[in-house]
Formats: sequence, C-alpha cells, structure tokens
Amino acid sequence: MGAGEYAIYSREVVTSPLVTRRVASGIGFIYYADSADVAELRAKFDVIDGESIVLDGAVFAREVFKKLGYNQTSSNGGIYYGYSPRALAFIKTSGQKVNLQVVERNGSTVVGWPVILGGY
Repeated sequence: MGAGEYAIYSREVVTSPLVTRRVASGIGFIYYADSADVAELRAKFDVIDGESIVLDGAVFAREVFKKLGYNQTSSNGGIYYGYSPRALAFIKTSGQKVNLQVVERNGSTVVGWPVILGGY
C-alpha cells in the first residue's frame, strides 16, 4: 500500500514549491502535494485545520479505524465516519462527533480528518 496525493486544509496563505496546486475552499485553502513531502510541507504552517491522503490500493475502512485507534460512528455507501477523543478537532453530524472520514473508491482509499474537503 503506497500513499498518493496529500492535502492540507488551512486558512493560512502559504507559498511553497512543494505545493502542486492550491484550491480556495469556503473556509480557506486546500494545499495539495506529493505524500513524500508531507513532513516538510506541514512545517510551513502555523495552523492546520485538517488533512487528507489518498492511499493507493484498496484498504478497508475498518483497518484504518483500528490502526489509528478510532471508533467507527457511521457509514453510508463506502463513506465511513469515526471519532476519537485524542484528536481535538471535530465536527458534529446528525448529533455525533466526527473527526475521521474514510472513503473507499475505485481501488483506493481516502483518509481525512476531521473530514475530507474537496473531491474524493
């Protein structure tokens, strides 16, 4: 299982050659980069509001939740939500706290916290 595209969600404006593209979202920006540049790119931000990564190859959501220590709270057609009190950021959906989203799609898996912004 390899890692593909990585994204950081932030309200900050950051310029870096590591960013492959930047997309404006309703609450800031989504910065895309190669997963090999994660550590170096993260260091350029003061505040990160969320992150996501595309995992190449099929990884089952239950494996992701187990490995990260999250409890799955709900699912809907290949889209799974979970929560862990260890992660401070969360959103509420249908009255439940959510701070991890996993999407199984077309032979790959997307993992994001607190949820995936942009397309998946």
